[in-house]
Amino acid sequence: MPAGTHNIIIEKKANFNFSANFKTSGGANLNLTSRTLTGEIRRDFDNGLQSTFTITKTDAAGGDALISLSPTQTLSLTEDDSHYDIFATLSDGTVERLLQGKVTIVKNITQ
Repeated sequence: MPAGTHNIIIEKKANFNFSANFKTSGGANLNLTSRTLTGEIRRDFDNGLQSTFTITKTDAAGGDALISLSPTQTLSLTEDDSHYDIFATLSDGTVERLLQGKVTIVKNITQ
């Protein structure tokens, strides 16, 4: 199943959260119970790690998860063009790429 695409905007120095509902290729909710979710923001596909998401399953059986960064994490992001992806690893070691997209980092004025 190809990864879904969802571009995001992150404001520096602020909490960042977005809720995702993952689906199977047939449109049913993807059961996340036996899957470990991970995700990163990178400047390009080969290097330049910007940050790692905290991902919390909010309704594992229903395919719901909260993807977030703390204010400390968003403050450390550079305004370079970046991308992210979210992966699920099953207990048997199978890895699925669930979501990907572009990341726009918005600078702030307040120090």
